[in-house]
Amino acid sequence: MNFSAKLLPLLIIVAFSSTIVFSFYLPLITKQGKPPIYYAMAAQGQNIVDLEPDQSFSGAAGSIIEYNIYIENKRQSATSYKLSALSDKGYFVEVWRDTDQIGSGDLQLIPPQGSIITMRPGEIATLIVKVIIPSDAPDGTVDNTIIEAANAASGASDSVTVTTTVDFDLPYPSNWIQLGSDPTFPIPPPERIDVKAFYYTNNGTHVFFRMAQAEMPNTQAFLYSVYLDTKAGGQQIDSYNYDYLLSSDGILYEWSGTNWINSGYPTHRQVYGTAIVHWADLDNLSMDTQEIHFLARITTKGGVLKDKLGPFSILKSSISEIPLILIPILSFSIYFIISRGTEKWRTSPR
Repeated sequence: MNFSAKLLPLLIIVAFSSTIVFSFYLPLITKQGKPPIYYAMAAQGQNIVDLEPDQSFSGAAGSIIEYNIYIENKRQSATSYKLSALSDKGYFVEVWRDTDQIGSGDLQLIPPQGSIITMRPGEIATLIVKVIIPSDAPDGTVDNTIIEAANAASGASDSVTVTTTVDFDLPYPSNWIQLGSDPTFPIPPPERIDVKAFYYTNNGTHVFFRMAQAEMPNTQAFLYSVYLDTKAGGQQIDSYNYDYLLSSDGILYEWSGTNWINSGYPTHRQVYGTAIVHWADLDNLSMDTQEIHFLARITTKGGVLKDKLGPFSILKSSISEIPLILIPILSFSIYFIISRGTEKWRTSPR
């Protein structure tokens, strides 16, 4: 008994120590063969496809509204994605792949639904979404069209939503012609100062420009401007000399030979969703050249350049003589010239 009594404390210590050791190793034994959670997340991340950005605009019944969205293959291998575009109001939707950043797209992907787009590792593609508003669409109708891209193998997907509002009382005609688009993927928030596409139209008395943005324009912090080269002289910016400046501050500026001065005429601007529309009276613009050149720019109120898109060129007859809304066939006479070296300036987030 004395011997057993002496051994009892030792046995208790050994048993307790064994329990601790067993408990320490037990999680490792039960997790053998299962990768840590961060391995699973990394594997899933290899299938990520990124679509950007959500956008919105307003159009008249019977018109076609375009949006430029961007798809990025974030995998390190070539990947195929299945595309779909669904309007919650049942509107007809087309999706085109833009291959040259000029005009309204080159390769139709939708219809049919479920078309496949194959992309190289890290490749970014520009997709032009066309939402066709029915001619009998009621005023105030809001359509949300969801464009989705799903990995054809894994099913991993991403989507964007373009929102189109039917408006019977717009100041502009809705027969926009896209001059060109930006091939650059939108930089992340907090604030994306980024022109994704540039459009124009006219109604016979005024010329209109639509600057489609990556998010809602901030006219309190930035100036959104359209430069026009319409005659001899002007301020040289890159390859052209610009004579007029339509500014979001509401003034039509004219180049005096040394600086920009107030012409005494107004310009008009209005934010519609994620776009800003400029317009000016054609009677206030002297158009002496056969080619008219345009440039879109965004600066801070202090004059720091944030982004620009262009230059673009059209025939004078396409803008100054006949309203586009009367003869849509005129659009075939337009030719576009886009500067291949489109420059981008961005500062760090404020």
